[in-house]
This record gives sequence, C-alpha cells and structure tokens, in this order.
Amino acid sequence: MPCKQFLPASAICLTLLSACSEAPPPGPAATLVLNPCRVAHVDNEVKCGTLEVFENRETRQGRKIALNIVVVPAVARNKEPDPVFFFAGGPGQAAAQLAREALAIVGGINNKRDLVLVDQRGTGKSNGLACAFPEPTSPEMANPAKRDEVSRKALTECRDKLAKKADLTQYTTTIAMADIEDVREALGYQTINLWGGSYGTRAAMEYMRRFDSRVRSVVLDGVAPPSLALLESFARDAGAVLEKMMLACGKEVKCSKQNADLKATLDDLLAVLAKVPRSASVADPVTGLKRDVMVTREMLLTAVFPALYVPEMAAMLPTALASAKQGDFAALMTIGGVLGDSTEVKLFRGMQLSVVCAEDVPRVRRDGLQPQPFGQLFVGEFEKACALWPKGGMSKDFDQPVKSAKPVLILSGALDPVTPPQYGEEVKKNFPNSLHAIAPNIGHGVSHRGCGPKLIKKFIETASLVDLDIKCLERMPRPTFFEPLREPVKAAEAKSPLLNVESTR
Repeated sequence: MPCKQFLPASAICLTLLSACSEAPPPGPAATLVLNPCRVAHVDNEVKCGTLEVFENRETRQGRKIALNIVVVPAVARNKEPDPVFFFAGGPGQAAAQLAREALAIVGGINNKRDLVLVDQRGTGKSNGLACAFPEPTSPEMANPAKRDEVSRKALTECRDKLAKKADLTQYTTTIAMADIEDVREALGYQTINLWGGSYGTRAAMEYMRRFDSRVRSVVLDGVAPPSLALLESFARDAGAVLEKMMLACGKEVKCSKQNADLKATLDDLLAVLAKVPRSASVADPVTGLKRDVMVTREMLLTAVFPALYVPEMAAMLPTALASAKQGDFAALMTIGGVLGDSTEVKLFRGMQLSVVCAEDVPRVRRDGLQPQPFGQLFVGEFEKACALWPKGGMSKDFDQPVKSAKPVLILSGALDPVTPPQYGEEVKKNFPNSLHAIAPNIGHGVSHRGCGPKLIKKFIETASLVDLDIKCLERMPRPTFFEPLREPVKAAEAKSPLLNVESTR
C-alpha cells in the first residue's frame, strides 16, 4: 500500500485438486540468458536480463514489454533449486529497486537460494508508467477551487503522455502474474517460493490462484485479501490505529502530561485548517532549506496517515501535533513525508492507477466511508482520477478467495493502519496449511522487524510451519513516545498562535 495518496491533494468449501498434492511437472531448461551486472545498494555482483512479453497477452499482437529481471544468485555452490520471488507493494513499486529491502528480509535464505526481483509491468524498467503531479504544498493545491482543476489537468496530461507508450488497460494484477509465470519458465525454475508484502500479497495470491502447482511455499506480510477493495477501509483502519496511539499516550505518564487531550488537539487543528489553510515555513528534510508551504486540513491528515505505518514514527505524533498547535508544522510535515518521498523508492503512479481503477474503485461500497478523522480522504481522490483513467478488465474470480494446501506463513502487525490482522485471519480460512503470526506492537510490515527474518528463513528452508517460534514477535515492545527537549508551553500560560482552543470546540 502506498503511504501517500496518488494525488497530492489528499493524497482474497476447500476443494483440493490432485495437482496440489502431487509433484509439479518438471521445469523446462532455462531459455533466458542473464548477464553479470550491478544494482544499487547490493555489494555483490548480480545477474540481470529482460524477457519480452506481449502487452496484450490475449491477442498476442502488437506492442511488447521488456520485463526487467534481477537475480541475486545464491552464495552457496550447491544451492537449492527453488528461488524466492519477491512481490513488491504499492501498487506501483518496482521490485528491482527494492533489492536492499528484499535482502534485509531474505538475506539468510539467499545463502542457498536465488532471490528473483521482477519489475511488474508498468513499474521500474518494465515500461514504467510514471506520473508527475503538483507539489502537495503548493498554493494552488491548498485552494479547493483550484485544486481539482490543477489535479485534473496534471492527470489528463499524464494519461495522454503514457497512452503513447502503453495501453493503460493492460497493467492489471492478473495479467502481470502471467508475466511472472513466463519469467519462472524462462529461468528454468521448477517450483518457487513467494514473498509478498502489502499489495504484493494480492499479487502473490493471484499467482497462487493461477499457478499453484509451481508454488513451494508462501510468505504473506500485511495481507490485502481478494475481497478487499483497496482504499475502502483505510479511513476505518487508520482511524483505529490512531485511536490506539492516543490511548497508549494517555496511559504513559510523560506523554499524557505533555499532551493532556491529544484528540482535542487534533480535532481543533482540523477544524481551524478546514476554514482557513495556514502558511508555514518548513525546512526541507533533504536540502535543509526553508520552504513556505500551505497547510490544509487534508494536508495535515496526509501527514498523520503515513506516520501510522511505523510505530516509531507514530510515537512522534503527539509532540508533532502539539508543535503544530503552536504554529510549527516542521515535525509533522517531516515525519509524514509531505515534503517529498521518505524513501528512495519511486512509486509508478500510472501503474497504480491502472490497477486501482480496474480492481478497486469499481468495488468500493459507498456505505461505511465516513469514519473520522480521515473520512473520504482516500477514496474521493481516486474516484475522481479513475473517472479520467482507462479501465482494464477484471477476471470473474478475482475477488473470490484463493484456496491452496501449500504452506503459508501469514504475518500481520496489530498496529497496521491499512492491512490489519483481520485480513490475515480472512485468508487463513482457505489455507489449511497456514499459520498466522501477529506482532502486537508492529505496524505495516513485519518481515524485516526483530525475529521476522529468522522466522522466514526457517519457514522457507523447511517449507514447514512446525516449531516456528512466532511468540518472538510478541516480545517486540511498542516504542516509547518521543520526549521533547523542553516542556511545551501550556495553554494556560500562552495562547496558541494558530488557534484559540476555547473558541474552536
């Protein structure tokens, strides 16, 4: 799942086929030649190559896409024959750009198994569909009357530009997973292990649905089940995690003392900014240079939302909100990544729109979209965009449960604002050989935290859930709340330069 919205304005009766219990058919000899290469953040030499596939896999005519493939070879001379295929999130992340992150998760497994990173069609070097949208902090984006016009213009320009190099209806998940099967066959692997995170769990499960006989084991981290229309439940789930953070602050002596009524602080900020956006001078986290930004209600929520993904960042929210109440938005804008991407990984927004507009927005139910404070912040902007974006088809069984007897390790963070544990429980019902491990104090993404890599290593090495010590995830503590270097100014001692608390409730 993306941590930020695609527009700066706001932002899957168990029937087991015989093939499930039988050995898969022999894998073909490799037909794709890979060459030695170097990729960013990986010390050792790796192997790279491309595989051409038809953009339109149904007609098999016209334009072809060169899929970008990076293989981090196993270190051991006598390696295992089944690699790990890494399915990136987003939708819109390019797997090859996540080599460092992938190795942090499966580095130990890479001793005996290849790690395969394939840029999903529409991302990275696989005909990447990139869009440039206006800066979210620009004055025109802070003006509701101009915001829609500016966003619509940028979206239309991007759509028309990308239409010259791509049929935007051909970049959906099911089509992309057929690409992945072509890559497996071309590389000569008989069976593969899957790791998927966030949207990558949707992709991994869709691959299982179509090519289960080729799967040896699966790790799903932060599950997005087929039944879930991305965005639909973000307001509810993010709001629940925000409430948990506030309750935790209230139970911690220092945090509660420094933030007597955190909910009221947030409510007051939102109320004031809904009426009049505020100008603030904020230091760019990359350049250090001061920038004048316009802070709107949507902007503030867009900053709070991604901070909830990582408990260490969420632990800074009380102090950041208190500072914002005093008119200083620097901390909030920085931890929320509003002034720029918080990572070096690029999100390919065109591909994201092609997926979300075909697979998610048409399935969004209008009921239950009002949980505050986020409300329709997520769905609304995507609905506007999808009204202008070409929509691909969706297979009839796309939203049906994926069923498999293959061993599946499901990981969830109890503080995940977008893919909470309930979704892991949902898919577990259709995987009889599965285990759902919940980390009570972790947010979005468990694999790289604490004992996560060790759990995954043991699971994939054995393709067995026996004797996995998932209790180790429960021993990871919740981060303590950030303590400012000085006591904040009390409301009784000085009125806020941003708002008069008494007058806004």
